[in-house]
Parts: sequence; structure tokens; C-alpha cells
Amino acid sequence: MNNINQNLDIKTSLQTTVFITPQMKQSLAILQMPILELEQEISAILEENPVLEVAEDGGDEFNDIEDYDDIDNYESNTQDDEVIEKTSDDDNLNNLVEKVTGDDWDEYIGYEKLDDISYKSNNDENNFDLEQVIGAKESLYEHLMYQLNIVVTDETKWKIGEYIIGNLSEDGYFRVDFSQACEELNVSMELFEEVLSIIKTFTPSGIASSTLQECIITQIKDMKCDDVYVEFASELLRDYSTELAAFKYDDILKGMSIERDTFDYLLSLIKKTDPRPGLNFTGGDTKFVTPDVFIVPNEENFDIIVNDKGIPNIRLNNYYIKMLQGTNLDSEAKSYIKDKVKNAVWVIESLQKRQKAIYKVVKAIADYQGDFLQNGITSLKPLKLKDIAEVTGLHESTVSRVTSGKYAMTKHGLIELKSFFSKSLESESGDMSIGVIKQKIKELIDNEDKETCLSDQRIVEIMEEKGIKIARRTVAKYRDEMNIPTMSQRRRLRR
Repeated sequence: MNNINQNLDIKTSLQTTVFITPQMKQSLAILQMPILELEQEISAILEENPVLEVAEDGGDEFNDIEDYDDIDNYESNTQDDEVIEKTSDDDNLNNLVEKVTGDDWDEYIGYEKLDDISYKSNNDENNFDLEQVIGAKESLYEHLMYQLNIVVTDETKWKIGEYIIGNLSEDGYFRVDFSQACEELNVSMELFEEVLSIIKTFTPSGIASSTLQECIITQIKDMKCDDVYVEFASELLRDYSTELAAFKYDDILKGMSIERDTFDYLLSLIKKTDPRPGLNFTGGDTKFVTPDVFIVPNEENFDIIVNDKGIPNIRLNNYYIKMLQGTNLDSEAKSYIKDKVKNAVWVIESLQKRQKAIYKVVKAIADYQGDFLQNGITSLKPLKLKDIAEVTGLHESTVSRVTSGKYAMTKHGLIELKSFFSKSLESESGDMSIGVIKQKIKELIDNEDKETCLSDQRIVEIMEEKGIKIARRTVAKYRDEMNIPTMSQRRRLRR
């Protein structure tokens, strides 16, 4: 025993962890919502929270206290609104605002704390017709590749992800043999499955599944229901699919040893799922899009107008603030009102921060892509989310949320914000965006000799003569993405 050396080391480490509260989640959701979704969300919030009210007069002041002279359950107070707002009582509103907009949130979102506790949209500040809409349809490939570009930075993983996305069936399933895929890509099975797992977390829920059961269970998991129902649903689809199709519900109840109400709930979950998630991105149905922001040329640069039409001016209802400052409330009622006020403040601040974030991000984009906004696609410069994050001082994930699913109305029409971001290829004149490269390839094919047609290799040679380095397989890839037929197919079509 004496020969045994016991080495006890005590090591300390310091790490920073960000805890996302429910209020922060709500703020981030509001930040990411396009204008139409936000309208619906605010309508639901106003119905649920009595502390928030629509301010018909613009929302600059609280309701007058005289409105509530017939109410007995608050303490009479003759202070005007400005004084009330700045009192130092433990229960007053400013302390509550301070509590819910503290340092943790400021550091995470990257904004200064706001003093105003009402929200006023900027609809009256411009004379633009915000009813302009334009049809837009995003392909499944584009939708998934955008998410891949945000999440995956490793080049090998990106190539695997592109392969998986490119080989999804029309309804969104991945049915390629894994061994065959790994052989084609020359990667390990472990790395391939890791990237596939990442893509399975993308929207729409259930994408890249290999079986119907996996697709449905993934969507049920994303509904955030109890794990026991996920297990029951898995068992039902795995072991009783025949009985389910034959409506032999009694046999299922007996076999699974569950009650009828549990079974009915499982059926309701399954009915909410989409067995073919990829089909939402195909077909001829048109999705109408309302612009979230207007980019309007002026004499020097661009005016940025955030579209708030449909979002009402809202403020805190002074009646409940007075009740909170009173002494006649029991603890349960006081706690309830404080929770509602806290939520109301978060909603107002979230709307203000969303408005500021969109403005800052789009202003930075317009400043950088001014030539593109004036002259069109041939002037698009390479741009990354990181570049805008550095200019605005926002976190890269915040820039991603601001640009995700939102559209800008420009003089060239409606443009998705993420379209302003483009990877680049090397050329003699500097980096050139992929959008510009694609446009040059398209122009070459549009102007080619109709009898001979240009091969992909010949396009590579012409591009190199222009000082643009590009591989033949890259030309083929971009041509496919633009739905341009091969040289031989173009020949046959023109005969």
C-alpha cells in the first residue's frame, strides 16, 4: 500500500454559458418572423395578455387615470404618467422593465436597453404603397441549401450535405444506399451519417427521412409532446400498421394495452404530420409574399423603410400598472399582473428590436450591394453573413434570423434578403459572386451558335480567357441549377 502513489489534481476551468429563457425565445421568434406571421402573432398576444392594448392615438402615452375613477381595487395616485413611470417603488414599472431587460439579454442580442415602453409602427412615416405583392416560389433544394450554408462550415461536410440534398426525392425522402453514397463521395460512413443527421434537423420537419415511419415520428417529436406519446406512436406505426390501415382499432388497443382516448390522441398527432414534406416546394401553386422592407433609391444612396403595416401601435394598459402599484391586491393577483406586465414589456421591446435589427441589417446590405440594387445581378458582390455581422455589431445568428424568410421590395422587384448573400470564385479582377458567374454562363449559352452549341469544357475555356477560374463540374452544376439542358440536349431541342 505504501508503494502506491496517489496523485490528486484539482483543476478549475471558467466557461460562459448562455441560458435562453422563454422570454428570449419569444423575442428571437418575433425577430425571425416575416411580416404576415408577425401580424398573426401580435393578434394572438393581444387576445391573451390584457396588459397590452392597441393605442389608437399612436401609443406615446399611457391611458389617463381618470378612465378608472370607478374602480376600487387600486390605490389612488395623483402623479402624472411621466412621474409614475420614474418612481422608485419596488413594484413600479421601471424596476420591472430593468429586471426583464437586464445585462444577459443585452449581451446576447447586441442592443442597448430601450426606455420607451410602447411600440409605434412607422407606417405613417412614408407614403409607399405597402400592398404590393409578387408571386415567389422557393425550391426544396434552395430552402435546404440555405440552411446548410448557415450550419455547416467544414468543406467536406458541406459537400456531403450538398450530395444528400441533391439526391432527395421529390417528396423529400433520402433513399440512396448509404454504402453507395460513401463510395461516391469517398468518405466514411460515420461522417456521412453525421451530416445526414444534421440535415434531418432542417425544416420542413421530417425531411431526408428514409422511411414513412421515421418521417412521421420526427414530426411528432418536433411537436414537443411528451416522450411517452412519441414511444406509443413509434410502436403503433412499427407494429400495427396493418391493423391501422384496416381500421382494426380494437385489436390495436388490446395489443398496445392503451385506452381509447390515448389512441385517439395518437391518431390526432399522426394526422397533423405531413407524409411528403418535400411536396410543399413543388408544383405550380404560387405563394404570395408581402415585402418586409422597402429599399428606395434617393439622391445619395437608399432609404430603408421597414414594413410595419398591419402591426398596431401598442402600449401597456395603465389600469393594470395602477393596480400593480396599489396595496389592495392579494399576492396571487399581484403575481399574475406582474407576469403579464413582464411579458408585455418583452413583446414591446422585441418589436422595437426587430424593427431596429431589420433596418440595421438591410441598411448595411444596401450600402454594400448598392451596385447590384442599381444595375442588377451582374453587379452582385460576394457577401457573407459574417460581413454584415461585423458592420452592424450584431451576432451572426441574429443576422441570419433577420434575413431568413424576409423580402425586400426594390426597383428590380421583390428580392429575398438571403439572395444578397453569395459565395465567390476567384478571378483576375478579384473575387466574383456565384450569382454573377451563373449569369455569365447563362449569357454564353444564350448567345452560342445554335448549330454547334457550347460544351461545358468550352465554357470553362472561355471563362478562363476572361480571367475566371472554374472547374468543368462546377459549370455543369451551375447549369443544372439554372435548369439549362446539356449541349447535346440543346442541339436536339433546336433541330
